[in-house]
Amino acid sequence: MYSLFTPQDEIQIAHTNYSKHTKTFVVLSTVLFGTGSAYAMDSLEKWRSHLQPRVTLSLDQNETPSDNSQQIDTRTVIEHIENIRSILDPSISDLANLFNVSRQSVYKWLSGKYTPESENLKQLYTLSHIADKFKVAEISRANFILKMKAFNGLSLLDMLKSGEDCSVQVDMLISEAKAMEESYSRSGIASSKTKPTNDWKASISIPSSDEEI
Repeated sequence: MYSLFTPQDEIQIAHTNYSKHTKTFVVLSTVLFGTGSAYAMDSLEKWRSHLQPRVTLSLDQNETPSDNSQQIDTRTVIEHIENIRSILDPSISDLANLFNVSRQSVYKWLSGKYTPESENLKQLYTLSHIADKFKVAEISRANFILKMKAFNGLSLLDMLKSGEDCSVQVDMLISEAKAMEESYSRSGIASSKTKPTNDWKASISIPSSDEEI
């Protein structure tokens, strides 16, 4: 037995799409005016061309929007400096030397009274993002790693001061820091009651800041 539609009928068809995650609803809403003909549902393919120009499609897809945009860093200058100091633990003198300013200038940045100039602000953000990487990697001796003369006699701070891109070097230092901590753990020094020394550093491929290059 066929379902018939008269020209005065309003047709609504809800169709569930092929995926359990995505549903597409096609709503056909139209009023046909003609000779009073009725259209059988098994002949849909034949007569739907008459409806096509009047069809309104409403798509409801359970799709998760692609998140290709980078997350915006909304931290203030003070928050960036505090982030750097809490993770990398540089002294005020270290920061003053890096940004080529006086210690008083750094203190003024921390107080919120002054804002670094554009170039210093860029370096500040870079160092803060490096601190973020060290935090994610759970590096416990970031200050020591930061000052290692690991790259042709230069430390990461030295390279940052010269304006070089240090992204590769940061990844290398993080890898070395993890290797150092694993070596320290395996050495048994941590559980030893003897006075700790720096002898365990001898097997590390990157020299420390207090070693001669």
